[in-house]
Amino acid sequence: MAPTGDREASPTPLPPLPTPAATLSDEGWVSLVRVLVLLALIPALWFGIIRVTAATWIVPLLGGYVLLLALCPRRLPLIQRPDLVVMLDLLVTTLLVVASGNLDSPFLYVYYLTILEAVARFNLRQALAASTATTAIIIFLWIQAGQAEALRTPGFRLGAFIAGGFLLALFSGILVQELRAVRERMQWAALLDRRLQEATAKLEDQLRELQFNNDLAARLSGELQVKGVLEILLRAFLEIIGIGRGVAYLCDGDGKPHLVATHGAAPEGSQPASEIIPPALPAEATGGEVILYQVGTADPRGHAIVASVPLVRGTHLRAWLCGLGDAPVAVPDAARQRIRGLAAQGTSTLDAARLHEQMKDQAATDSLTGLANRRSFIDRFTAELARASRTGRRLSIAMLDLNGFKGINDTHGHAVGDVALIKVAKHLARNIRGADLVARFGGDEFVLLFSETESEQAEKTVARLRIDDLTIPDTGERSLPLSLSWGIATCPEDGTEINTLLHVADRRLYTMKDRLQNLK
Repeated sequence: MAPTGDREASPTPLPPLPTPAATLSDEGWVSLVRVLVLLALIPALWFGIIRVTAATWIVPLLGGYVLLLALCPRRLPLIQRPDLVVMLDLLVTTLLVVASGNLDSPFLYVYYLTILEAVARFNLRQALAASTATTAIIIFLWIQAGQAEALRTPGFRLGAFIAGGFLLALFSGILVQELRAVRERMQWAALLDRRLQEATAKLEDQLRELQFNNDLAARLSGELQVKGVLEILLRAFLEIIGIGRGVAYLCDGDGKPHLVATHGAAPEGSQPASEIIPPALPAEATGGEVILYQVGTADPRGHAIVASVPLVRGTHLRAWLCGLGDAPVAVPDAARQRIRGLAAQGTSTLDAARLHEQMKDQAATDSLTGLANRRSFIDRFTAELARASRTGRRLSIAMLDLNGFKGINDTHGHAVGDVALIKVAKHLARNIRGADLVARFGGDEFVLLFSETESEQAEKTVARLRIDDLTIPDTGERSLPLSLSWGIATCPEDGTEINTLLHVADRRLYTMKDRLQNLK
């Protein structure tokens, strides 16, 4: 039945691969020649071509040995061992020679066949055993037959010549082999020494890299500020590429760079490092790539080379490290690999520092008004008191309270009250010096810190902070019914401790509030 259209015909099985023809190894050919030679002795003995005295049992012995060599190696693994085969050859040959009873025995030459077989295998141990056995049997037969008769025997002379010459050749071969082995050992020793030197050099490079990374990690581990992290990374980067000056930029969310740190002074007539503009980030950049480009200099004879490295996290550019060199900058592969490690480690540390600063800012900032909170104010107040104690200069604080704030909350709700607090906070922050500090102390209370300021000057500054003209459009009123009450304390006249000065300022604040209440 023919197959249907939607059913595929079964594929035709592939023919089996042809089995390669079996080939004989070198030892196989040697064994085959030995068997053929021994097999040729049997008809020679049987038909009397070779005359011996005990042919009737020599022929079965020789035939049985030939059959053993020809048929039994596959069944008896021991027969496959060359050492055992040589021993059997020598044993059977010795029995044949002894059975012949004279030095003219043709089986004496079978020893030479065993010797040649060992030589063909390049087995010096087997050849030495066969030569020793040949020499021993010749000496034995020589003693048995008498010295004079043995010297006239061609077989003895030929055997002695072959055995002696082979022993000499064997000794020379052993020497040559030993010399070869010594030379190979020396070559291996030289190769091992070279490999050891290469491994040692590689290990030293790895140790230097590990030491560099450990030193960098140790320097970065104690730095929690973004600027400090970039300064450390910039110095390490400049050391790697061998440039003395450079800049570090911190990038915002849009990738726009902002100068954060500089290192090294610019030589006279050259471009300041702070004027280096980082390049555009390549699309394929993943962070740590060294980007080289030229910039113009005040010297018309040439250009300066800038080496820049981006710090990238995912697809976001975090920062740039830029080095400015007056000569061409060459960055080898080892330095580029180290810079990649620097960028990877630096990016992680930079992210941690940015997160730390964000958390610190959140902890030190009032969430509603954006001013410093009470904790941040106390820290700054403590530092300013210590500085005033060292320099002997005055330090003043002012506690402020909003009059009428409770009425706004009751009339318009807390949402409008929060807007009022925000507007007051912005008003206070705009009208104080940059060196001074305004903080929200709690509720509708604010506190001002005036460094190096007398009480009279602080009084004048606070008096100018009028808030009665502040308006909130959502209330429908032209202005807020708000005013300020305050109390001022100055160090050292009113005290030198934080709690003392705060207590004095708070007491004077409520004195002023009471006075305003009495005027109504």
